[in-house]
Amino acid sequence: MCRIRFLIVAVLIACTGQVMADTLKIAVIGAGKVGGTLGTLWVKAGHEVMFSSRHPEQLQTLVDAAGPKARAGSVSDAAAWGDVIVLSVPYGAMPVLSEQLKGKLEGKVVFSTSNPFSGRDGEVGQKALDQGVALADQHYLPGVHLVRAFNVIGAASMKSQSGAGKAIATFADDAQARDMGARLVRDAGFVPVLLPLSRANEGLPGGPASGVLSEAQMRQKLGL
Repeated sequence: MCRIRFLIVAVLIACTGQVMADTLKIAVIGAGKVGGTLGTLWVKAGHEVMFSSRHPEQLQTLVDAAGPKARAGSVSDAAAWGDVIVLSVPYGAMPVLSEQLKGKLEGKVVFSTSNPFSGRDGEVGQKALDQGVALADQHYLPGVHLVRAFNVIGAASMKSQSGAGKAIATFADDAQARDMGARLVRDAGFVPVLLPLSRANEGLPGGPASGVLSEAQMRQKLGL
């Protein structure tokens, strides 16, 4: 019996490069077009995903479309459940979200797709742009392993370009954030290009990381 189990595990590793225990629990806070699309791509990659919002009862259609490893929950449910937390919310919501999640995310990898816009997000957005979006994130999310990615690609391009070898600028400093960020970018069907958080403003809309680019094109634009 033990030999049979060993052979099954060996086959799984040979065929997939990982065992089922390697499946992540990914909590997506903000299940709009970007969060919903990314979560669906990760479900297709074999991960468990919880979509969450202020109205989780409205997410059933998204859950059904994503697949059997998807579920819905509240923001607090998602913060407690996820191995990694994905933020895909309007940046103006960050002060309120920061209070709601205070003490619940420390030590976790937080993967942010959220962008500040001064017009939409008012003073909160303008301050984040002025001081640097990564510093603003760290102010609102103390004690987390922060990674920023998928900030300059729309949901339609995520769907159409997944698996096409396109690059995604992925900003992180510590090893845990870099490794998890790179893994999630790959599992969504893209190629991570790793940069430090100090350059995160370059990954905002209109920055040099904008556009659907190959890895070589992005590295050239970013001077890597």
